[in-house]
Amino acid sequence: MAATLPRSLRMMTTRRLTGTLGVLISLTVALTQSATAAHAAGPDGERLYLMYCASCHGISGKGDGPDAAIFSESPRNLRTGFLNKYGTGTLVQRVRDGRALPLELDIPALRARAKEVEALVAYLQRMPSVDWPRAIDGRDVYAHRCAVCHGTHGQPGKTLPAGVRKPRDLSDPAVQRSLDEKELITLVRHGREGMPALTPRVPEADAAPLAAFVRLLSPGFTLYDRYCVNCHGVDGRPVGSIGEVMRLPKVVFDRGYFLRRDAEQLRAEAWHMAAEQKPRMPHYRWTLDEDQATSIVEFLKRGE
Repeated sequence: MAATLPRSLRMMTTRRLTGTLGVLISLTVALTQSATAAHAAGPDGERLYLMYCASCHGISGKGDGPDAAIFSESPRNLRTGFLNKYGTGTLVQRVRDGRALPLELDIPALRARAKEVEALVAYLQRMPSVDWPRAIDGRDVYAHRCAVCHGTHGQPGKTLPAGVRKPRDLSDPAVQRSLDEKELITLVRHGREGMPALTPRVPEADAAPLAAFVRLLSPGFTLYDRYCVNCHGVDGRPVGSIGEVMRLPKVVFDRGYFLRRDAEQLRAEAWHMAAEQKPRMPHYRWTLDEDQATSIVEFLKRGE
């Protein structure tokens, strides 16, 4: 599909658009099912930080995560003594409530966004065929074992662990095409030289779910995770309630949804998800409970 603006946006000149920066994919249900033993000993702050925060604040908390560049105001560097200025309770409130971060777009940015819309539409069209329970299980494994080097969305950040060579961008379609299923499962278990996070080896039972999640990594997945998942859900099926603050959409991204819409309609609706709402640091009040947020703050404070 050509990277063109929807008809409803072609007459725009200097109008300010904004985009919703959605929270990283909510895995509350999956975490409950796959991490019962870990929760018995208390939430794992490091794992939760990598899953929900490192994309913007960086693996080491220096504000240099792979998504940092999309903000006009850079994410805070948490390693400048900031954490020691506040009590744990105050920081927990900040983690769960967040704050607005402005993001203004101009006409050149709109043209660039049109290319993003094509990637987002392509990802949406994949969603009905995904084995979501398996992929969600794999996301938990990825966050714990892979994100430290490959980034939340498969795109390596600027800061890597000592001695690690910059890994491949797993969201690159060319990389995805170069790996067949057998090779991918072998790689997620054994890795290659210079992949210390895979020591000890990923258990065989986790290999297929992890490979299923890695297959989702793509430019479209990155965009969906940023702009859409907070309202539309990890699998395109909004569930639960987030009170009076936000009204969840009724649309479900299933096969019927795509049969009822042509390419132009899909682009227009993708623009809604990527460009209509005000961007903000994600609010985790409906994703992280107080104990989980506390574990993240305590993990960060240990590194001060």
